[in-house]
Amino acid sequence: MKWFNKICRFFINLKQKPEKDREATTEKEAEEVSSEKPEELKFIICNGKKFTINWPDVLTFEDTDGLLMPRNCYRKPRKERTPTMFVTHWDACLSSKSCFNVLKKRELSVHFCIDNDGTIYQLMDCNNIAWHGGNRKVNDNSIGVEISNAYYPKYQDIYRTKGFGPRPFWKDVQVHGKTLNSFLGFYPVQIEAFKALAKALHEIYDIPLVAPMDGENLLKTIDPDVQKGLFKGVIGHYHITTRKIDCAGFELDKVLKEIA
Repeated sequence: MKWFNKICRFFINLKQKPEKDREATTEKEAEEVSSEKPEELKFIICNGKKFTINWPDVLTFEDTDGLLMPRNCYRKPRKERTPTMFVTHWDACLSSKSCFNVLKKRELSVHFCIDNDGTIYQLMDCNNIAWHGGNRKVNDNSIGVEISNAYYPKYQDIYRTKGFGPRPFWKDVQVHGKTLNSFLGFYPVQIEAFKALAKALHEIYDIPLVAPMDGENLLKTIDPDVQKGLFKGVIGHYHITTRKIDCAGFELDKVLKEIA
């Protein structure tokens, strides 16, 4: 009888073991998941304060791998600013770091750069006045961003070599009454990063998510209100002066409507 009971217990334990193994595995996996760190919040800096931005790749001037604009490249205001414009540029460079070096050399500045992979670099506090618009009234009332793009089609192979893939071609683009030759446009990830940044600045400063319009269409030349620093919204550099064409082809009005 004792041997019979032992045999019975053996088979019962044998049957229960797979269930216990599965339960132990499940518990272990659950513990590993619960111990994972939550996704780190990203932020931008405005007047010394940190504000969250819904974008996974952001480096500020305070980060080890960030880019810090030298003090001789911008102006500090005497009081807290309330910017009303967000100015878009393309940098005509192959990367944001290259753009940063060019700006330093020329003693110019911009608050943000958006790299080829969508990484947003903040180069200086948004409260500082960057020299990017070529117009003091615009600079005093704006925040600027350089979106990395070498512009000329001859650089397309370099982007492929660097692993970014081919850039979109923008064709039949008009600005200041002229049609531009075909040129390189922005990667989709750069546009998504721009939208996240525009939304963050809208929430922080209440910069309207609107662009200068000509009736129902995006204005494709200078805007007098922009030149006077009176416009409130998101603009291209070409809205400031006929000497500039960036960011022609970037459909600001449509992109801004996509921001939730």
